[in-house]
This record gives sequence, structure tokens and C-alpha cells, in this order.
Amino acid sequence: MIMKMTAIQSETAFLDKLQQTTLAGDYQLDTVLGEGRFGIVYKAMNTNTGEDVAIKFLKVWSVPEHARQNLIRRFELEFETGQIKSDFLIRSIEMNQLDGIPYFVMEYCDGGNLERKLNKGLSTSEALKIAEGMLSGLNDLHKNGKIHRDLKPENVLFDSDGNPKLTDFGISGHINIQLTIVNQDDRPEQIFGSYAYMAPEQLSPSKRKNTLLPTIDIFSFGVVCFELFTGHLPFGPWENHDDIDPYIRRAARGDHDEIPASGSIPAIWISVLKKCLVSDRENRFQNIEEITGQLFGNNNTKYQKPCGDSFSMLILDGEEYGSRLQIHLQNFAGIGRSSTTILNEISVKETISNYISRRHATFELIDGSVYLRDGQWNEIQQQWVTSKNGTYVNGILIDSREGHQLYCNDVITVGNTSIKIY
Repeated sequence: MIMKMTAIQSETAFLDKLQQTTLAGDYQLDTVLGEGRFGIVYKAMNTNTGEDVAIKFLKVWSVPEHARQNLIRRFELEFETGQIKSDFLIRSIEMNQLDGIPYFVMEYCDGGNLERKLNKGLSTSEALKIAEGMLSGLNDLHKNGKIHRDLKPENVLFDSDGNPKLTDFGISGHINIQLTIVNQDDRPEQIFGSYAYMAPEQLSPSKRKNTLLPTIDIFSFGVVCFELFTGHLPFGPWENHDDIDPYIRRAARGDHDEIPASGSIPAIWISVLKKCLVSDRENRFQNIEEITGQLFGNNNTKYQKPCGDSFSMLILDGEEYGSRLQIHLQNFAGIGRSSTTILNEISVKETISNYISRRHATFELIDGSVYLRDGQWNEIQQQWVTSKNGTYVNGILIDSREGHQLYCNDVITVGNTSIKIY
């Protein structure tokens, strides 16, 4: 589903259109719920059922014309992410367009967002319930190969029962990290607010590693939870642009304020938050299961089925989103970026960046089980060559020697592409 903008070309024209009509498909538009750099969200009602919903319109004019089709594709991916079955993610309902402006309909939460609750103050028990709900939402995202990239209080909503649900996965996290903090056009405060929660590797070109991993969300989760439990951000004040540099420097060092050991915050949670806020991603928790294992014990007794010589690969993110490959492995198979010079048995399309190496990883069949090793054998050099940015399984970096045994439902990450094994 690739939409193309064909009519409205500016924000002025779009707002004029909304003044002329109050309908988008079967939905009666009501008040504006929120607006960011890339989208504007309305409360609406389904005229057939009377159900309250939220509708997000994509502000396609917010980026240069040459970047609009990529922005629209990211919007579609956000809609598709909302179709993941989860009690802790905002559910997408349908997608359409209004005179060329893409929009999608999603469930409406009448409990406001976490930012409002923080302003009113929360008890420790309330904070713990919210933190556990966010963990569940992140786990459902990550096991489906998705990274939120922009977790912050404004993106945690609450239903009528007070249950937290994550929203706004897709556009902001993909695009905001490419913008400068001092960008003054449009509404910079929306971008400004995101930086307080971003991991150091998202903000520093020298530290940025070109692989999209759960550790980005884990750092943001640590920042949000620190604020949940203490009432303030971990790395100093965040009130104006003068606060940016000292805050980011402290975050880059992992130099957060002390978490008060008053007894109201469980000691195990203090330990978890400290590890979430480590500046070096390799020393943080690597996936949500590591966090839940420390908090609640490793009670995952579900049987994992080892991957056999015939298996399916579903691409969950990246330029070939939704593609499925059927693999029949005999001895080994190389996986890497599509190239005219190196012919991999499994090629992954990547034209926007070069984060996937042409010789990225190798599947090997050993005694009926499938193992994945980083890198490939280079016949010209007569040596094993590792990938540029590493190969990850369930967020864990694997090596090029022993390899990693694969199980059904494992998620492989190469560059910014996530692939699930079935």
C-alpha cells in the first residue's frame, strides 16, 4: 500500500480543506487532540457505529518534496505497527486519504497522556503499574521487529481503565534523529522535547552505530521511569535551549542524579533503572526479557522450537517490509545487501543507506540445527570477513566464530532491517 499525494500541497490548503468539511470517510471530525511536526491528530466519531476514534493526518508538507514519498511510507509503517495484537499498543483501525493527504484511524484513549499525569503527581504503586505496562508494550513491539525510537511521556496514553498504551511509533523516531536541535522552523518544541529521552547514540554522530536495536528504547524507558519515580529528569533540568548541552553531556557519560533510596521505590527497580541509563549501549540491558527476568524472574517456560533446515523469514522493517522468504538450507547460505558483485543466497534490499554489508552474515546447518554467524568467507582474501555493523539476534550481538543457534520466532537485525524466523 503506497500512497501518493496528488492534491493538497501546503498546510494552508489543508487547513482550508478541513474548514470546508468535517468528514473524513465515515468519520465526523471533532476537536484537535494534538499536533507535532509531522502529524495532527483529531478526535472523531464513526458515523455508522458512534464509536469515538482518533485520526492522524500526515503533514506531508513538513519535509522537502523529494522526501515526501519516504515520509508517506513511514506513515504506512506506523499504521501497520498499530496492527500488532497487544493490550499495550494503540490499535490501528483503517487507513485512507483526504484529497491526497494520508490519514489513519486508531483507537481513542480518553485517559490523557503520561505527561499530564506526571504534572499531577503519581504514587509509587501507580508509577509501577505504568512502568510494567510500558515494558509490555515495548516487548510486543520488539518481538515483532519494531523499535519505537521516540518513547516519551506524550507517547504513553491511557484508556478509560487507566491502562497505559504506547503510541506514535514510526514517524517521529525515524525523522527527528536526523534534525538539529536548534532547528527553529515549524514547531521546534515538539522536537526539543524528544531529545531529553533519546539514547546518546541517537544524538552523537561519533557514537552512533548504524544498527537499530532495542537498546535505544531501553534507554528512553529508563529516562521515563526515572521521571515517573522521582518527578524529574535524570540528567538535569530541561526547560529551555540553554539546558540542552549540559543535559546531553551528562547523558553521554551516564551521569544521572541519584535515585533516592527512600524505601518507596523498590530496590530492584533502582538497580534496573541504573542499568537502563548506562551510556554505552553494549553495557545496557540488551532486550526487554533481560529486564523482566531481573524484575520478575525468568518464568518463560514456553518451549522454543529449534530452527530446522527449512524455515521462513519475514522482513518486519526496512525497505522490503512484509516480504517473506522460504529457505531450504543444505549446508550454508550467505545473507547481505543486494549487490551486482556479490551473489548472496539471501539478499536484502538497501538503497537509502549502506548499513548492511554485502557479506553480512552466514547461515550454517550443523547436525540438523541452524546457526547464524556474523560475516562470510571471502574466497579472494582467503579469510573470514566480518560485517561492518554487526549481526544481532533478539538484540544480542553474535560473534563470527561459534555463531548463534536459531529458534523459531527469533528476530535477526542487520542494519535497520529486522527479520523474523518461523
